[in-house]
Amino acid sequence: MATVELRPIRASDADRCFGWVSDPDVTRYLGLLQPPMTVEAERAWITRVIADKAQQRVFVIEDENGRAIGTCGLRGIDREAGYAFLGIMIGEKRAWDKGYGTAATRALVDFAFTALDLREVRLSCHQDNRRGLRCYQKAGFSITPGELEPRAYGRSEVRMAIGRERWAEMRREVPGSRGLP
Repeated sequence: MATVELRPIRASDADRCFGWVSDPDVTRYLGLLQPPMTVEAERAWITRVIADKAQQRVFVIEDENGRAIGTCGLRGIDREAGYAFLGIMIGEKRAWDKGYGTAATRALVDFAFTALDLREVRLSCHQDNRRGLRCYQKAGFSITPGELEPRAYGRSEVRMAIGRERWAEMRREVPGSRGLP
């Protein structure tokens, strides 16, 4: 199984992140209506994210060799209601289909339930994003009832969620599961 570390994103990550979001293969399922047009725009976005810890947390995903391979995060954090929305991007194509997305998703969910004390983590995924759907299901997410949600950019999305109880079951099933320090 792949192992990852999550570290908070830094402004110095802008060049690498801009390279990822500039690649149509990487952004195919991200739902970015308008990706940043310059490294400076990416750096400005990162700066805003870093300043907004109440509503969102964004991390760089590092592989077992300490190489940055993507980003993940929680947005729309609502501590009162007890939920947030998860997003992930494995930007390094060499890291695709090796389990890093699942490992990072599990680590981020651990963080959501331990450090933020949330009750549920939600996400939406393009219906035809088989890699993403498989990743989320392996990490314990289930499709939530209801119709597929049509989006403005022409694809239907599947809504998924994992609750605290299912997360606890998954931790018992997957030894060594842990959140962030």
